[in-house]
Amino acid sequence: MFRRADRRRADHRRTSLRDAQLSTTQTIRALCDLGESICSGVHVIYSPLRMYLCVSMEPKPEALQAQRLADKRAAAGMFAVDEAWSAAEVNRRWARRAVLTDSEGNILEEAMRGARGLTDVGRGEAFFEYNAMERYPEQMYLQAGDTRVKVR
Repeated sequence: MFRRADRRRADHRRTSLRDAQLSTTQTIRALCDLGESICSGVHVIYSPLRMYLCVSMEPKPEALQAQRLADKRAAAGMFAVDEAWSAAEVNRRWARRAVLTDSEGNILEEAMRGARGLTDVGRGEAFFEYNAMERYPEQMYLQAGDTRVKVR
């Protein structure tokens, strides 16, 4: 009885995710204009269940200045306006509209269905989370309107 249970545990240990390669990473230099922000690169993590993206982006000076003025008006002197908050808000405008597409602009439903998509935005990056796919297209993009960033 004990030997059979021990054998099952040993089989389970051999096939656990701990023994498998959990993730692969890829960094892409992707310099492109996103309207109010500039993208400099993308870091991608492919795991068995999810695909995580970190898009490095900085707001353009004129967009950042306009956002800081809008934030100061909204604060109405009640609190100080932080430049990092304003920069994140500029980056968020592009990132919240971004969808995952293939090279022809078709939305990758398998990756997006039920996924969180945009998870966080900072002054210098935007983070995305999508479902892992059985097979990834040769080329993938994050696209918002006419602008897109190559992520594969």
